[in-house]
Amino acid sequence: MTFTALVRACNDAPGAGTRVGADAPPRAVPTLETPRPTTVRSTLAEQFAPVLQAHAEIRAECMPLVDVEHALSRIRNGQVGYDALRVLRSCGDPMPRYARVLDAFEVAGFLSNEDRRALLQSELDVDDLVSGWFTGDRTPRESTRRIARQAAIVVGNALLRTASALIEPGTVWREWTRIVCPCCGGFPDIALRERGSGRTLVCARCDSQWRTPHQGCLSCRTDDEPTIARITNSEVGYDLVMCNGCGRFLKERPRRGIEAFIVERALTTELDLAAEHRGLRI
Repeated sequence: MTFTALVRACNDAPGAGTRVGADAPPRAVPTLETPRPTTVRSTLAEQFAPVLQAHAEIRAECMPLVDVEHALSRIRNGQVGYDALRVLRSCGDPMPRYARVLDAFEVAGFLSNEDRRALLQSELDVDDLVSGWFTGDRTPRESTRRIARQAAIVVGNALLRTASALIEPGTVWREWTRIVCPCCGGFPDIALRERGSGRTLVCARCDSQWRTPHQGCLSCRTDDEPTIARITNSEVGYDLVMCNGCGRFLKERPRRGIEAFIVERALTTELDLAAEHRGLRI
C-alpha cells in the first residue's frame, strides 16, 4: 500500500468528514497532506504483519546449502561469498513458499482471493520472477503482477538472508570496500546514514549490510551536483539519490526508526518506479 492508498482509506472511513452536531466544538483534524513518516511506516508495518510472519517461517524451515568456511575465505580475499542462484536452487521448489506468501498478501488485504487464485493458476513462473529480480527487471506497474513479483522476492529474500546469516549472523561488514554485497553479490538499494559521515549499505537481495565512507555515487564515485541529484520525499522519510553520470540510484535515510526491510521497500516502491521511469537502476 502506498501513502496515497492510506490517505484514501482514511477519507473513506465511516464518519469521515461528517459533523457530529451543530453546536459541537471544533476538533483538531490531522492534516493528511503532510503526514509524519513514522505514522505511515508503522501503519504499513502493521498491515504487513502476515507477510513478515510468512517470511520468518520460510527462514526458519529452509536449509540453503552454503560452504561457510569457503565463503568466509572468499570474502576475506575480496570475493563474493557464494553463488546466489545456486543457493536458491539448493532450497528446492519455490512454488509452495510462493503460494504461502500469496496467502499472506491476501490476509494482509493486498490481494483478493480471486486474484490470488488467478495468480496460482496463471502461467507466471516463480523462477522467472526471481531471475527477473536478479537481473534488474523493471517493477510492473499493473498491481496484480506487482504483487506476484513481490511475493517471489519475499521468498528469494528469505532464502538468501538465511544463507548469508549462516556465514556471519548479525554482522555489518566493515572492511568490505566493493559496491556489491560481500555475501551474495547483490547491489544495495538502501543506504542508512550513520552518525558522522558514513553510510551503511543494505543488499537488495539478502539484506546484508556493509559500510562505506563515500557520500556520492558508489559506482562512479562522483559527489558533485548536478551529476548527483537528491530528491527528498518527506512522506516516507527517504531521499532518492540519483547519479546522472552512470545511471544508478539509492534510497537513503537515517538508520533510526526503520522497520523490517520488506516494509521499507514496500513503503518506497513509488521511489523505485520514479527512478526506473528515468532509466536508472540500483
